[in-house]
Amino acid sequence: MQDTLEFSNRSNTGDSWIRTRSSQPSRAFGFTLVELLVVIAIIGILVALLLPAVQAAREAARRSTCESNFKQIGLALHNYHSAHKTFPPGTLFAVPDSGSACRDGPEEAYSGFGWGTFILPYMEEISLYDRLDFTGTSPIYTDISWEAISTPVETYMCPSEKNTDKWVDCCTGRDHFGEPTFDWRLSNMAGVADSLDAYCWNYQPTHNGNGILFNYSRIHTGKILDGTSHTYIVGEIVGAKGFDHAGEEVWVGHTWVTRNVCDMSQGINGPGSIPGGRDDTIDPYDGDGGNRHDEYHRENGFSSFHPGGAHFVYADGSVHFVHDDIDFYVLLARATRAGGEVANER
Repeated sequence: MQDTLEFSNRSNTGDSWIRTRSSQPSRAFGFTLVELLVVIAIIGILVALLLPAVQAAREAARRSTCESNFKQIGLALHNYHSAHKTFPPGTLFAVPDSGSACRDGPEEAYSGFGWGTFILPYMEEISLYDRLDFTGTSPIYTDISWEAISTPVETYMCPSEKNTDKWVDCCTGRDHFGEPTFDWRLSNMAGVADSLDAYCWNYQPTHNGNGILFNYSRIHTGKILDGTSHTYIVGEIVGAKGFDHAGEEVWVGHTWVTRNVCDMSQGINGPGSIPGGRDDTIDPYDGDGGNRHDEYHRENGFSSFHPGGAHFVYADGSVHFVHDDIDFYVLLARATRAGGEVANER
């Protein structure tokens, strides 16, 4: 209803003006159902168009952070080389019953640390390095070291990683904080140990890799005959889900502590990696129920959650994003330090 004013002549009762109310049909304002549906549809289309752009921007930020981490690792490796005249050993890992499979390897069992441990002082992690125990025949398993290696090192991890707990399975009967799946801290970086076979027995790396960071390696730049700008030293990698012997769901993967080397046999984002389609079932490997660590290290190659490829550090310290459709033989050539191959990535 709408108010109007009407004025009458002065009444007999005084000089006041009389305000009266009259009625006229009012017009209702609002959207019809059809108009409302059209508006909702337009908003939905705009959101659908905007969402991929937002996701792309977030992934670009994650990829940039990951690349920055790899650059820090490249710098730390070269600072280590400057101090020791050699790159760190890929790992110092051996177990007593692997001698027959790993012939001519180290004579004594020594479950020691890996390259990720040795460069800690060169990446502003000296306090963590000083907490580790380097004495004894199996220093990674001493109580002192076991406590220290519960510490995550963010530089070794990429923000795109799906393993939110950032723990990986390593050892039956060992854990942190009473959690059977909390063994060693995750790393999204693995040393390039060999072109085709980085492991000689279960999860023990080979001691004679043709790359740079293999078991008991002592490689300096003078031995990289293919050229430091043509040879990978560290690559990006993700883990995989599985179940341990107790039936607990675990992440099997690489860690900064030790044993964090890999080869090029699976390419980049190959069928053994989660981005390449690894199935998260009870036996996520080949269905034969074999050792989860052995199969992971043999079947899971360099990989990432970044679409289209993974980051690699070259021996000269530079970092490049290598696309997963790169020629396989170029990858093999880039993994060897002195293979004499002539290969062009482009």
